[in-house]
Amino acid sequence: LGGASGVPTVANIGFVSDIFRFAFCFGANPIGESALDPMLIRWSDQEDITNWTPAATNQAGSLRLSTGTQLVCAQQARQEILVWSDSALYGLQYLGAPDGWGAQLLGENITVASPNAAVYSGNIAYWMGNDKFYYYDGTVKTLPCSIRSYIFDDINKNQTDQVICGTNEQFDEIWWF
Repeated sequence: LGGASGVPTVANIGFVSDIFRFAFCFGANPIGESALDPMLIRWSDQEDITNWTPAATNQAGSLRLSTGTQLVCAQQARQEILVWSDSALYGLQYLGAPDGWGAQLLGENITVASPNAAVYSGNIAYWMGNDKFYYYDGTVKTLPCSIRSYIFDDINKNQTDQVICGTNEQFDEIWWF
């Protein structure tokens, strides 16, 4: 867009928070650089997708997460944005001006199968990892699954990027394809 400032030129995931009205790039290049940092989160000024340059007069900014090697997935929850790296779950909370956003580590030693393997439903996040299913309702827990070994012993691990999660809220169901 004309007049845009400091917009990331590379990013793994684009995301818009409809609740807080920010645009995000997860796994992005730092401002003024061209190389992708797979653990860097950058966000635009609130309600201004053209302004990504941090200044005292706006809320644009960035934050680098430390646990993991790349950011994989993001989901809007009630009061936070849930962000999965390849080995952890973080909660991004809006702190207001001038800080913008802060991150809290919610769980470690977890995985997520793909960028679309998670869903948020009924105030609970559900996701498929590389070897089990998880949920987050304030704490990260393993989702009981009587067919876990059937699924994970037979899945083609080279194709897990194709995993997609969905819901059927009428019947309180979570589906993975």
